Amino acid sequence: MSKLPGPLRLTPSFPFAGRSRELATLRPLIPRAAGEGLRFVLVGGEAGSGKSRLVREFAQEAAGRGAIVLYGACDAVVRRPYRPFVEALDQLVRSTDPSTLRADLGAAGGELSRLLPDLAQRAGELPAPIAADPDTERHRLHSAVGDLLAAVGRRAPVVLVIEDGHWADTPTLLLLRHLARGAPEARALLLTTFRDTEAEVPQALSAALVDLRRSEGVVRLRLAGLSAAEISEFVEGAVEGDLGPQLPELARVLLELTGGNAFLITELWRTLLETETLSVQDGTARLARTVAELGSPEGVREVVSQRLARLSIATTTLLELAAVAGLEFDLTVITQSGLVEAELHAALEQAIAHGMIEEVPARGVAYRFTHELVRRALYDRVPALRRAELHLRVAEALERARPAGETGGLAELAHHFGAAAPIDGPRRAVEYSLLAGRAALRTLDFDEADARFSSALGFGVEDPRRRGELQLELGTARNRAGRSGDGIEAFRAAAQIARELADAEMLATAAVGLEEACWPPGITDAGAVELLEEASLAVGDGDSKLRVMLLAGLARAHAFAGDYAASVVSEERAIAMARRLGDRLGLATVLMRSYWSRAEGDPEQTLATLAEARDLSEGLGESDLQAEAIGWRVACMIALGDLGRAEVELADGHAMAVRLRQPFTLHVVESFASTLALCLGRLAEAEAAARRSHEWSQLLTARPASGTYGIQMFGVRREQGRLAELAPVTRILAAGNHSSSAWRPGYAALLAELGMEDEARHELTRVRETGFDELRSGLWVASLSYLTDACAAVGDDTLAALLYPELAPLAGGTVAIGHGVACYGAADRYLGLLASTLGDHARAIEHFEQALTVNRKMGATVWAAHTLYAYGRTLQMRGDSTDAVHASGLLSEAATLAQRIGMPTLLARATALGARIDRARTLPDDLSRREVEILQLVATGRSNREIGEELCISGHTVANHVRSILRKTGVANRTEAAGYAYRHALVERTDAR
Repeated sequence: MSKLPGPLRLTPSFPFAGRSRELATLRPLIPRAAGEGLRFVLVGGEAGSGKSRLVREFAQEAAGRGAIVLYGACDAVVRRPYRPFVEALDQLVRSTDPSTLRADLGAAGGELSRLLPDLAQRAGELPAPIAADPDTERHRLHSAVGDLLAAVGRRAPVVLVIEDGHWADTPTLLLLRHLARGAPEARALLLTTFRDTEAEVPQALSAALVDLRRSEGVVRLRLAGLSAAEISEFVEGAVEGDLGPQLPELARVLLELTGGNAFLITELWRTLLETETLSVQDGTARLARTVAELGSPEGVREVVSQRLARLSIATTTLLELAAVAGLEFDLTVITQSGLVEAELHAALEQAIAHGMIEEVPARGVAYRFTHELVRRALYDRVPALRRAELHLRVAEALERARPAGETGGLAELAHHFGAAAPIDGPRRAVEYSLLAGRAALRTLDFDEADARFSSALGFGVEDPRRRGELQLELGTARNRAGRSGDGIEAFRAAAQIARELADAEMLATAAVGLEEACWPPGITDAGAVELLEEASLAVGDGDSKLRVMLLAGLARAHAFAGDYAASVVSEERAIAMARRLGDRLGLATVLMRSYWSRAEGDPEQTLATLAEARDLSEGLGESDLQAEAIGWRVACMIALGDLGRAEVELADGHAMAVRLRQPFTLHVVESFASTLALCLGRLAEAEAAARRSHEWSQLLTARPASGTYGIQMFGVRREQGRLAELAPVTRILAAGNHSSSAWRPGYAALLAELGMEDEARHELTRVRETGFDELRSGLWVASLSYLTDACAAVGDDTLAALLYPELAPLAGGTVAIGHGVACYGAADRYLGLLASTLGDHARAIEHFEQALTVNRKMGATVWAAHTLYAYGRTLQMRGDSTDAVHASGLLSEAATLAQRIGMPTLLARATALGARIDRARTLPDDLSRREVEILQLVATGRSNREIGEELCISGHTVANHVRSILRKTGVANRTEAAGYAYRHALVERTDAR
């Protein structure tokens, strides 16, 4: 690309002054060398502070030094999805040789056709974008943008300018956040400008800025007002003459009148020239009167009004129409001003001469306002009825100019016809709102689709059938945006219309949609069962694909409501019907949902059913269903305590999720990985996987996952002896959450773990007084486990007596929290704790024996260690002298495992009861003896060469061992490895020897 984008090539009316410090900061940020990664610059400042001019000067420098410069701007009025990226990528595509473009796009280039529908015309045939869940589709699109920038950056550094971020739509902000996280290898500088005054920073932008500032390589610049010295520099350049001793005073007055705002300075300067307050003759500038006599402008509107008073009526008429059209406009629009050709040309020339508008290079015959502040001031002064008339002129001009079949420009047409509805009527406003909403769905902007569909309904859709179909589209958009409650409302509205029309198919579609909206957030009281049953009666008993989906929805809805018997009946009917119809997709869907009715069946049969769903989905290319089936299989295996099989299945799921770039599945598989690692005693790995799961969850818009991360880190920190770090946030969650939350029981367990027994008893008393009913609707098993831990620690036998019968049905099985969120090993360990608290030592011992068998069979060394400790402690409490040797052996084995795994709290408790550690069995995280020797030397600060010399091995061998140590321990570098060695007493052990 040899040319700058048009908006960056505008010829300035005045010289560039000041901002030398900012330019000096920006220049070295362009990643010049191969291997340098993506960098971000956030340029903030108040409206008119000179952000655009700074960017323009910098971009021209960057292009002059060989950078590829791309440009896109957000719009103040029409929020078209991904607008700035579409503009920038369109520039790139149109200026790149087709063969080079094809190479740059890579295998996933077809995803970009969501943004650039005519991409195949330039690059040749491309694969269609993959249809998947909203988060996966969005992630694949964002990754494709990042991959393209990385490919282009291999030829030359890229500077991507995104202007006016304060008007950015949600998809644009999500893409910015993705690039900051997920495109570090792109040799590019992404520069975003935004207004940073509190009133102009919307919540979505504020959240994005917070997230971006946490990313590496992000630089923040804030443009303050120009100083007196910088204003003097501006004046000297503007007059191109000698102002003599008046210069300092003029600069001071300009600063006083404008506060250093660059826009107001240039507007006031135009006024000085136009009113002949300042004149330049023979190279000398003279002031006819003092600037202070002009008075301080009250604001932009006053400045614009003063300037309009000096323009012709024809020019004002032209500018009012242009202001309605938008920041940028072309000749097609302004010909609707009603001016004859001669008047039109004269008006254009006068508007340009007075600095109201400027011509945009490389855009045909196109113009733009010199600043959005000017356009807005013009727009606001137009009376409402006149404004609607002008919107209609613009809309009809755009409609006539739009090529047949063109998908672009729909958002603009919807906006202008919507604003013109008071005089044009609703028909075209509804039509284009619908088209714009559907276009937004194709670009994954579900919020924009919601807004457009809602607007269409607001304008009024007389035909009830069309209104019902629109409500279904609205419900789908809201559901895909993650707003289940709003989606349910739309599906209910569609169902009511379907009843009035006696339209069984519409009713069934609404019922299926409503149930789909209910299950992700776990809503059980929205009437899904009743609506599905009503729709089933309306559709009739005959076999149909729609009836399969109704029965599938009923199966899941019944399971969610706790009616597992009814769930199984609906599931079996759906499966049989799908098989009769040969409906493989419907069958895969029903089989996958069999997980929800598992409480009534054989777990192994559930696994087999899910395996069939997985294999069917793979054959159909339905990656979402396949991933979900794999996920439920892993959750089943964890609940069964079959951790080995779970790890194998999980590896397959992870490989598929990475290949298909599925954020939700990656979040889930990393969450499962954390659960398994904690059970297996790999604490560092459990923490790292939980963090990765949490990072992936940040890309999800429809499924909040903070609770999963909180529970997993609670479990990890408890075993690491670092639970105190979570005390403040746990206390807040316990106090602020609904009474059904497991955080209050968790807080009681935390207090007991930290030795704060009085506070723990207080929390347990509150639970006992309010009862268990409200806890049952939340993570009931988690609440039971936390309450058991707490009441066993403080000896609350009253609560223990209440908890025991609640946990008794789980005897012989495992304590699994949620759907694989956590697994705390054998349920009999908790029953043993309760029995011991009640003084029934014989029953406690039976439970501990069973728990040891289950935990050892699982390979759950963490929970085996806890069981050994509780068992040994109970034997000591019984006080039978014949138990002493057995108790000592159990406690010593517990201490040995705790030392090896890195469980300092449990280790301290076991040694306090007389446990002895078997040093030969305490190497943590499967480290070998040689790796421990090397880790000990790393902790003392030795280099690889020094370690090799001491151990008589090569530096290369040492490096391989160090990489293995980092991988096994989950640490990032040698410094963290040293800390690991000290935490696990590996260095002290060497010193002792």
